[in-house]
Amino acid sequence: MGGGKPIGLVIELAVATAFIALPAVIVPLFYLFANVYGLIVGTDFSSDTMNVAVFLTGLVMAVTLPVLLLSGAVALIGRGLSPKNRDA
Repeated sequence: MGGGKPIGLVIELAVATAFIALPAVIVPLFYLFANVYGLIVGTDFSSDTMNVAVFLTGLVMAVTLPVLLLSGAVALIGRGLSPKNRDA
């Protein structure tokens, strides 16, 4: 009993570190999207060339994608750590 506790603490520290580093991941991800979108739109400095819906969708995806990936990783790790029902 209690053999999985140290590994659980290590995973908890890794998840806490990932949540702390999340803002440092979101900003460069959005910056990358904005630069690629700017290259695609071109050098015409007019607000008519930019599709605001696409730009805002990219912003929302840049924020939600790392959070969803992190929550999916936590769910998979938690499923692996949960005790199995064994027939006696």
